[in-house]
Amino acid sequence: MRPVLFAILITAMISCGGSTNSGGVGNLEGYTVESIPQTNVSKATKKNAGGQLIEQGFISGGKRNGVWITYYDGEHAGKIKTMASYSDGLLSGPYLELSNRGQIETEVNYANNKYNGRFAKYKFGRAQQESFYKDNQLDGPYREYSSNGKLQKEIYYKGGVQHGMMRYFNEEGQTTVQYEYKNGEKISGGMIDRTDETQPEEK
Repeated sequence: MRPVLFAILITAMISCGGSTNSGGVGNLEGYTVESIPQTNVSKATKKNAGGQLIEQGFISGGKRNGVWITYYDGEHAGKIKTMASYSDGLLSGPYLELSNRGQIETEVNYANNKYNGRFAKYKFGRAQQESFYKDNQLDGPYREYSSNGKLQKEIYYKGGVQHGMMRYFNEEGQTTVQYEYKNGEKISGGMIDRTDETQPEEK
């Protein structure tokens, strides 16, 4: 999981360049802000009452830019809790939530403060749920998985409404229920009867 996390961090740092949108840096009360010599960038850090680092990130042009990281405190001090990518004060790029063991629990992709791209939930390193967004609306497949990683449900969306197939699967990966939707309305489908399926001959 660490190589994946590192790759996402590098991608975020590269992708969070300039933008035509505006967004403020927010309330910096409790933060220490230090200018980085020979740049127009400042580094902001925040510590808890015990002196443990709990958040850090970069500011340029009076706005959050690049990767901002929050950390666990207490017995898990120093471990990354969240990573958020900003461009001109707006969430743009990958956003991650991690467990205190360093495993990704939530992965979101943003563009201009809106969901854009893949959204996923994980448990113990396995995807539990994934969906795809365009301008804050579901667009593409939504999937749910069992604890052993097998696909249980798949629903297709377009522009925030169901459009396409909706399927449920059994443990063998076979479709048990199937419906077809068009612009949010169910037009066909139902339970799939497998009682007449031919069994393979024994060799």
